[in-house]
Amino acid sequence: MLSDADLARMVQDFYATVLDRENQLRLLGRLSTNEEGRQARLRHWIDVAEDARSDLACSNFGSADFTAAWAIKKSGLTGKLNDHEVRQVQQAMLRGGVDLAQALKARYEGDFSYTPTDQLLRMELARAIEAPVVIRTEPATAENRPAAVDAPLFTEAAENFRKAQIRHGNWELQTAAQARKSYQLFAEMAGDRPLSEYVRDEAVRIKNLLRDLPADYGKAAKYRGLVATDIATMTSDLQVARLSPRTAQRHINALSTLWESAIEAGHAQTNIFAGFKFASAKRAHEQRAMWTEDQLNALFSSPVWSGCKSELRRSKPGAMVIRDERYWLPLIAVFSGLRQEEICQLTVNDVRTEQGIWVFDINATAGEKRLKNANAVRLVPIHSQLISLGLLEYVEEQRAAGEDRVFPRLQGGGADSRLGHNFSKWFTRYRKDVKLYEAELDFHSFRHSATTFMQWSNVPEPVIDRLTGHATHGETARYTKSFQIEQLQEGIEGIRPKLTLEGLPRSQP
Repeated sequence: MLSDADLARMVQDFYATVLDRENQLRLLGRLSTNEEGRQARLRHWIDVAEDARSDLACSNFGSADFTAAWAIKKSGLTGKLNDHEVRQVQQAMLRGGVDLAQALKARYEGDFSYTPTDQLLRMELARAIEAPVVIRTEPATAENRPAAVDAPLFTEAAENFRKAQIRHGNWELQTAAQARKSYQLFAEMAGDRPLSEYVRDEAVRIKNLLRDLPADYGKAAKYRGLVATDIATMTSDLQVARLSPRTAQRHINALSTLWESAIEAGHAQTNIFAGFKFASAKRAHEQRAMWTEDQLNALFSSPVWSGCKSELRRSKPGAMVIRDERYWLPLIAVFSGLRQEEICQLTVNDVRTEQGIWVFDINATAGEKRLKNANAVRLVPIHSQLISLGLLEYVEEQRAAGEDRVFPRLQGGGADSRLGHNFSKWFTRYRKDVKLYEAELDFHSFRHSATTFMQWSNVPEPVIDRLTGHATHGETARYTKSFQIEQLQEGIEGIRPKLTLEGLPRSQP
């Protein structure tokens, strides 16, 4: 049995470490925020404290498995404790977690003098509150001389560059938000100095850190309050999914682009991020799972399509079938291969005939429409299954009601105000509610299913590329710049999964 003193040391170490790190980030300017952001963080820590209390009350000690593993490893006890002792540590970390969340909540109320209430934490922890910030610096090399006196620090240069990229239309808001995270990670690891004072070794270190970070390091509750370097260290011996090479490359590209801009401005001499190699990116169809026929049958037999309790209780079985965006988006995706935002942006005028064939006209000619690239502009024939299910009648109902968009209830959300933002969140919740959730299976996976079903029907790859808005590479591209609409219709009808959709409402003959 571990003694109270042993447990107290572990909890105090974790408590002090997190508060120390949090204060350093404050002093570095990482946690500066407006009143709205302050309120959001305040609510967040209130929720964390409440969750920890609930887990304690229910003896859900496993919710603290990550922090307990960190404490055990730091104490040199990995592999030396039995199951009962591990649960002791987990329980102690939950007890400390309540006070830790309360302390962080107090900070967002302007109170840095919070006193822990749990007996494991009733010790003087002023060093965690008052600890001075430590910024690592390295002397500049001969090839990398110090910047001029008026050169901005990294954080200022990065934020100015990021805002300029948005202002000039080079980056969408989502890209800019991703770049902000890249810059925060680098400053957190290497400190805040003029760009000319960083050296190649620091670029190598951030690349290695990205390789070692868990894929969910920024989302999982168990990593809250920890910096990236600690998370990488604490998970080094664990079998967890890591950031993909593609994501790591995106972070490095954001930093490299910043350095190129600094060179042009005379604030850096060399791009310390140039020349990095990454593992070859997977082909699109390998990056996500596809919905199999069995999984699609299970989905389309769930309450949204078979009958739900009410509009607000879509995941509960009932007699009501509501044919709105939640009903139609997955069906359209399976039988067209369209991207989610392409479907969400459809106007009633985008559903039209071309040479007597009903098509989705994917374009960026109206309002706030945005497409992924030039290849995305295309005509996609409407699958006969969608017509049979009554999609055309639904579109006409929207037109008769004076609506411009096919799915008028969708509202923009997220950094780039995408129409599919809130639908994506709902679709994730729905799949969890009806027990169909799989981490690698999402809305975009419908697109992979559509592509695969066409391949099973031997639809030529150039036709599939044209229907899905992909570029055709190689010599074939020279001869496939356009297809007859009949060819495209044949291709889309190649989507022939074995689905049981007889129970869905049908179009009136």
